[in-house]
Amino acid sequence: MNPAQVPQRPFALLVTHAALGSELLRTVEAILGAQSDVQVLSNDGLSSDGLSRAIEERVRGVPGERPVVVFTDLAAGSCGIASRRADHGDRLVRKVTGVNLPMLLEFFHYRDTLPLDELLPRLEAKGKAGITVL
Repeated sequence: MNPAQVPQRPFALLVTHAALGSELLRTVEAILGAQSDVQVLSNDGLSSDGLSRAIEERVRGVPGERPVVVFTDLAAGSCGIASRRADHGDRLVRKVTGVNLPMLLEFFHYRDTLPLDELLPRLEAKGKAGITVL
């Protein structure tokens, strides 16, 4: 892949209930090593509007025009709802709900080599494949 084809590295924002995002990131780093270009935001102590504003602020703080992937734990929970309500203007922001460890490992492993439109379906597939009933 020549330099013109290298995708812009997406930034990750984990928005979760309590310490789930911090623990997921800690576990990812235990497996893959330290990660950069990632932040964690808990809903602790934030109203729905406050959480939406906090998401907007975090996204605005990402340098340049880099894409941002917002991972939330529950689609119908406060984090998922707040992420959908957050306004990012023209900024490229993609939202992924149901975050789990297999999905995040896939994201951090391939975010430097795959374009976002190829990476996101892989995350969904890996996240679903990580769920089995035995």
